[in-house]
Amino acid sequence: MSNLGSDTFNNVQIGIIGCGHLGQAILESLINHGFRKKNLFISYKGSPSTYGKIEKMGLASCISENERIFNEADIIFITTKPHDVLSLKEISISQSTLVVSCLAGVSVEILKNIFKSDVCRIMLSGPDTIIAEKGVATVYPYNELVACILNRMNLQIFKISDEGYIDIFTAAVCLPAALLQEDNEEVINEAINEMEKEWASFLDLYKWAKRILPCFNTKNEKVEYIARMITKGGVTEAIIDSLKSGEIFINALRKGITRSKDISREISNSILN
Repeated sequence: MSNLGSDTFNNVQIGIIGCGHLGQAILESLINHGFRKKNLFISYKGSPSTYGKIEKMGLASCISENERIFNEADIIFITTKPHDVLSLKEISISQSTLVVSCLAGVSVEILKNIFKSDVCRIMLSGPDTIIAEKGVATVYPYNELVACILNRMNLQIFKISDEGYIDIFTAAVCLPAALLQEDNEEVINEAINEMEKEWASFLDLYKWAKRILPCFNTKNEKVEYIARMITKGGVTEAIIDSLKSGEIFINALRKGITRSKDISREISNSILN
């Protein structure tokens, strides 16, 4: 738990660039946990439906230009699509501003090259878990102020010592879908024990995943729920497709980790080229 208290939480200026499902979930959680609306800055691409959701949260007055956000916010959460981050490269930024990237696959090294400022990466479980106060997160490199904010949002933080563990964490937050697809407890436990040898926190993430599993009245409800958790070309899809093809649970998890690494390489190459 962070040692930073309520004064920090109440007075820090937070910018959110990108207001899709994840950005909206972060905003909703901040507001639900008492963060002051007057300390929020929001930018988005101009979608009328997104504006409607921002207005419904009572945050229309918080909409700002990126240039203002980059110079007035203490912390900026980047929740855009990974490739959109390059559009922010030419904006000057206050040297005291911390950039917090929620972008899958964009390394700290690349982020520092783009923003020329202090940066860290966070990975979060799905927006629904954040709003329901059942979410998990990891921060790299660890930052006390970011941890303070995430703690106040009731997110369980898993510390990592190396950026490479983000790929394992990413696969781990896909466990709820995987556990709904696979019902053989023996092969699941064997896989979790094997993954725990690579990263001790994997067992705790497995326990988290089991806690948040919803109950369903019909098989169709479960199938539809799993489908909603899948993004085309993403890590969850790689895991679920592997299980559907008959592969054992450990191999499916490794397919997810490999897909996370592949996505990182693809994004890095497209940004650098």
